Amino acid sequence: MDQRKRHSLPVRIGDQTFQVTSDDDYLGNLNGTFEPATVELFHTLVRPNDVALDIGANIGCTALLLSQLAGKTICFEPSPSTYALLQSNVENAGAANVVLVNAGLGAKAADLSIAFNPANRSGGFVSDKPVAGHAIEAIKIVHGDEHLKAAFPSTKINFVKIDVEGYELNVLNGLADTLANDRPVVTLELNHWCLNAFQRMSVPDFFDALRAKFPVLYAVGKRGARDLHTPADSYFVMHEHIVKFDFPVIVGAFDESQLGAFLDRYVRNPPAYEEPVPAEVRIAELQAALSQTEQVLATERAARAREQAAAITLARDAAARQQQLQATIDAVHASHSWKVTAPLRAVRNLLN
Repeated sequence: MDQRKRHSLPVRIGDQTFQVTSDDDYLGNLNGTFEPATVELFHTLVRPNDVALDIGANIGCTALLLSQLAGKTICFEPSPSTYALLQSNVENAGAANVVLVNAGLGAKAADLSIAFNPANRSGGFVSDKPVAGHAIEAIKIVHGDEHLKAAFPSTKINFVKIDVEGYELNVLNGLADTLANDRPVVTLELNHWCLNAFQRMSVPDFFDALRAKFPVLYAVGKRGARDLHTPADSYFVMHEHIVKFDFPVIVGAFDESQLGAFLDRYVRNPPAYEEPVPAEVRIAELQAALSQTEQVLATERAARAREQAAAITLARDAAARQQQLQATIDAVHASHSWKVTAPLRAVRNLLN
């Protein structure tokens, strides 16, 4: 595995700033602030006394956000090297209400492997084959319900966040009892690339599986939230996600009463949205503006050239006229009459 040097950066996560450590490019890409859209979404879904699951915790930014919003957070991260960073960041933050588990959740217990680009740990995915340019680590998968019952008996789960790069249904299937008994609010990633490449599943099949689990199901994107139980909205989300990678988050629940603040923010009062200009149209606009600017410059240069030519002609004509006048004066001075009348001019000067 590629050994990369650890580095730390201050990151604003929710209402606090933490010194977060990693060994990839993820922190630099945050530009000092952790996912404002995620922060805003979680503020509408997580309540102060909730017990939350952070499944696919990566290096801990979401855990540190949940440490501020929920009463208790249980984090699951299967990669041993990523877990070490997660543990360091949570301990350094003093987040005493966060519990860490070095395992992934699935439909059954298994010893598998995870692949990730050393430059981006957050994109790690469960894989049974080597992947070029990726680090491979052995991981432990535990059955979700069985682990929670054994390690956290009598604990009701109120909120679940899942970010596992296409492995979402495996996680949900392993939490069938928890979902049925506790009826938590669930957020998970929609990533058609990971679903296709790693699970050989289409987005319509994924939506069908989620609709069977959640009576309330929304996809969240730049234009607010769309109801995935409504065929027209579901089709719209599929198109926008596959073509434009919009609507990257899904929210599932068992009753709309669980989503009061969420519905107010994302359904009843969706954010203002302006359709982005396609790249090819923007390029054409810029090229037209560039051509117009070049025409203006060419016209200006031509006008200046004409002005310079006119000035040169005027100067040349003035010089010729000056030479002509000087020649005439010299001719008068050299004439016989000028010389003959010199005494008269001298007398007149004396009299004056």
